[in-house]
Amino acid sequence: MSLNLDYREVRALSSQVLAMILNIMDGDSGSVMLLDSLEKVLKISSYRGISPEIVEQVKESLGEGIAGYALKKRTSLILNSGDTFLGRTLVRNDIGSSIVLPILDGENRIGVININRSPGKEAFSIEDLETANLFSRYFSVLMKGITAFHNNLQTTKVARAHYRIIRNAFKYRNMNCMMRYLLQALLKLTKASSGAIGTYEGDAVRITHTIPEKLSLDLRKEIVGLFNVAIEDGKELFNNTSVILPLLYKDETFGAIYLSFNGNLPESREIKRLKFLLRDATLIIKNLSDYLSLKESVMKEERTRITNILHDRICQGVTEGILKIHYIKKLKLSKSILDEIDELEDLLRNVLNDIRCIIYEERPLKLEGGFFDSLKRYIEGIEKGFGIRFNITLSGNERLIPKKIKDIVFSVIREAIVNIRRHSKADNVYIEFKVEEMGISIIVEDDGVGFDYEAIKDKTNSFGIKMMEDRIQSLGGAFKMESVPSKGTRLEVYVPL
Repeated sequence: MSLNLDYREVRALSSQVLAMILNIMDGDSGSVMLLDSLEKVLKISSYRGISPEIVEQVKESLGEGIAGYALKKRTSLILNSGDTFLGRTLVRNDIGSSIVLPILDGENRIGVININRSPGKEAFSIEDLETANLFSRYFSVLMKGITAFHNNLQTTKVARAHYRIIRNAFKYRNMNCMMRYLLQALLKLTKASSGAIGTYEGDAVRITHTIPEKLSLDLRKEIVGLFNVAIEDGKELFNNTSVILPLLYKDETFGAIYLSFNGNLPESREIKRLKFLLRDATLIIKNLSDYLSLKESVMKEERTRITNILHDRICQGVTEGILKIHYIKKLKLSKSILDEIDELEDLLRNVLNDIRCIIYEERPLKLEGGFFDSLKRYIEGIEKGFGIRFNITLSGNERLIPKKIKDIVFSVIREAIVNIRRHSKADNVYIEFKVEEMGISIIVEDDGVGFDYEAIKDKTNSFGIKMMEDRIQSLGGAFKMESVPSKGTRLEVYVPL
């Protein structure tokens, strides 16, 4: 039986039982000491005839002192002044005789009842001890009822909290937002002082959110190491101040949770409840992950279908139109008609060029070779096709970037370049891509005409910008765009690793 000494009913009941025993047993002073389930020591919960100063000082472990001995050995004691106990003589001017009663519930140790008579009264007898034992058993039954009530109440509160967390998690259709919410909810539920959540990508865990937001590089490395151990073992991991719980669903791994506590770690039954909650939360994460993967796959298939239509039908049709114009121009026609035909040919060539640009820009990404090499090849193709000059700075170890991040970051850079080509009228573009241990920093800046970003960022026609921002935020990253008419545009992106 696990007791919480802060329960109001526990203190009230122990006080009432003590008063009853002292009255019936003709005792002059006494106390009820209960075993603190966390600290594993006996603490006085109620007392009579004892100074408060002594009460504050009394804490006995099992086996220590008279009360600790009686509870550990599960035995009742009668002790008189002058008796020798545990190698020392018991001498107190205010106590002549004492009964010490262990409070037991089967194998569970609850506490100890102490009853004292002053030196002027008759010493306690065996008959007194048997009577007092009845009160001890009575007190044990009442304490069991109070504990069961509070355990059921706590279970109900936890179940409601779990339901709220799961219900709210279902609302998210963005993996990054769901992970951030789950970490916040778990810190509030467990009263942890700090925490982190990571997603499993490929063969390693990447931290996506921390509370507080800024953690030292050494602590982040330590957390990632703990994540990998917990995931490899497939079970929770403990150290002196923290708990690490893997996010697992059947044979799939989705990530891990790190919770740090200033005080004592949660009890085993609380960890068990937390594991049940995370099992349900991980199922939601799996469903969302499957949905997003399917959505991305459908979008890629649709882009492929549309680009194939553009290439096989539209481009071919426009090309046939241009060839027929060449045939018509050989006919004997007036100059005015030929001028009109020349304009039509130029128009069709521009349409054909635009369609080819769309095909080039919208075809599904295929990163072949290193990330930096793929980015360079893509930009070289833009330079040759559209006459825009690029200044590229690439630094850091690209092997630190997980595949999922590579795909998303490349798509964001490509979308930024597409916007520059279509709208900026820029002559020069500067790109800086820096990989560090804690994250990726990206800057894309042009010298084009710019636009009023604040005026259009929330409008429906800014879909491309919104898509870029959503993709970066799905990685737990930061997205910032600045643009002023006639002064170009600057995009800054940060993605944590």
